[in-house]
Amino acid sequence: MPVLLIAIAFTSACKTGREAKKEIKETVKQDTGVGLVFSKMKDAQFDFRTMNVKFQAKVESEKNNLGFGGSMRIIKDRTIWLSLSAMVGIEAFRIFITPDSVKMINRLNKTYFKGDYQLINELLKTPFDFDMLQALVTGNDFSYYENNIFKVGEDARSYKISTPGRKKLKNYVANQSDMDRVLVQDLWISPGNYKIIRQQIKEISKENSKLVVDYSAFVVFDDQLLAHQIDVNVEAEQKMKVVIDFEKVSVDEEITVPFVIPESFVPMDQQQKNK
Repeated sequence: MPVLLIAIAFTSACKTGREAKKEIKETVKQDTGVGLVFSKMKDAQFDFRTMNVKFQAKVESEKNNLGFGGSMRIIKDRTIWLSLSAMVGIEAFRIFITPDSVKMINRLNKTYFKGDYQLINELLKTPFDFDMLQALVTGNDFSYYENNIFKVGEDARSYKISTPGRKKLKNYVANQSDMDRVLVQDLWISPGNYKIIRQQIKEISKENSKLVVDYSAFVVFDDQLLAHQIDVNVEAEQKMKVVIDFEKVSVDEEITVPFVIPESFVPMDQQQKNK
């Protein structure tokens, strides 16, 4: 009997897989294929007012490996707040991100950073803004970039929609660098729920670096799906991998995002000059 059950389950799985692949192929062939997939992907995006996340993360690079815990709070379209702890209960870094600025406190050496997105862009080797960071952690597509330049294809058992170049919408361009930036982007979409399960991003002017993000372990929140594991791979001269596991998530509750730079802390660049 167990062998029979296994055989039935295997046959059923193969049939389901064949049916899914057939559906993908038929959709790709349609003139409206890319519009249909893109529209359903947008409809499946995770919508929220606020998010409060407890997580564990691991960072692997050529120089070192480390693990840490943290909290992340997001007020949609306004603030991303992070508290990172290398040891249980002891905060090492606090980060405060808005559409216009990035601020960070390093409690380990009593320094702080106040500036633009250069710090994040150098770390991830990709030109991020607030909307892109918010989309990255929620598994959504970028809100303020062109939508009409994608083509649809297939990859194994998922849809793959790609663009050779995606620019920021003119209404949201803040400076010349925004105007000049062109992203090459690929999105892998699950045919079952139309969630993004992988995306690959690179700047067209930087051929030797790209960012690949995988989403898995989806959990239901009020008829919406949110990935609880995010794998980020930075493929550049210095490779880096970040694995983020969401342990606890609450949505649309009242949250606070406290951030104060202690008077005794000095700017990071000043500390480096004094060394």
